[in-house]
Amino acid sequence: MSHYEYKAVPAPTSGEATSQAQTIAARIASAVETRLNAMAADGWSYVRTDNFATDGETGATSVLIFRRESDFGVFTDDKSDFGTFENAAP
Repeated sequence: MSHYEYKAVPAPTSGEATSQAQTIAARIASAVETRLNAMAADGWSYVRTDNFATDGETGATSVLIFRRESDFGVFTDDKSDFGTFENAAP
């Protein structure tokens, strides 16, 4: 059975202007692309983006979710149900 570890990182909210990225949307897209490629180089696979409401502030914050296979064998013998979820019976 595969075990995964997860990582959540704040999504970029701005980016640097380049010859290809002149608009705000293009700058953010370029920053996201850079972040995705950097995480992939470290073995992380992109899963999804989630938005969360922020307390005391208007709007929301976006978080990029990544996962990669991990060997949790160091302590899974002590916690046999670690990383598993039971399906709730209907």
